Amino acid sequence: MKIFCHQCGKHTNHKVIAEEKIGNHPHDDYHWGETHYFARCAGCDAFTYAIESWSEDDWNPTNGEMESTWKTYPRGETERQPIDDESELPTKVRLIYKEVIGSMNAQLPVLSGVGLRTLIESICKDQKISGSNLEKLIDGLATSGILSKAQAEILHTHRFLGNVAAHEITSAQPRELVAALAIAENILRTIYVLPKLSKQVKTGRKP
Repeated sequence: MKIFCHQCGKHTNHKVIAEEKIGNHPHDDYHWGETHYFARCAGCDAFTYAIESWSEDDWNPTNGEMESTWKTYPRGETERQPIDDESELPTKVRLIYKEVIGSMNAQLPVLSGVGLRTLIESICKDQKISGSNLEKLIDGLATSGILSKAQAEILHTHRFLGNVAAHEITSAQPRELVAALAIAENILRTIYVLPKLSKQVKTGRKP
């Protein structure tokens, strides 16, 4: 069968080593089922544990077919991975960043929202920005020249999202969290990665 391979990073053919099916009792009113697979990638030989699940709620009236949902372990197709240059981040910032990714992959939206807010606070503290609240800290990144005013305005969306998660215990939509994480990752690259890359470009510079 063809499923997502965490090692190849794409869907590949797998050899099924073991398969087990579970589901509702025949006399139950609600119908559901799961098929558990232990498989090996035909390309890289990595092992994958996959679960194909379905229920009567997954019936597609358009084509009259049952649509299954797939989960794969140790990593799923939609899971986020840290940026390639994460090693360039300060230790405390990197730890918080990786915890945010972990909470998003675990589908914990409230913790993800709070974590994104904490990530921005950690960046401000690392950059020695002072302020009585997160709004002033973000503005300080712009006034100090670390970020542009436009970047700071975008970063304020994190503050609103984090405030709702922390104070109102309300979770954001998955697409909002993905967008917020993408913004944070761009900020991380701007502050910690690009300056180091810039030092590697020496052609045309005056000695």
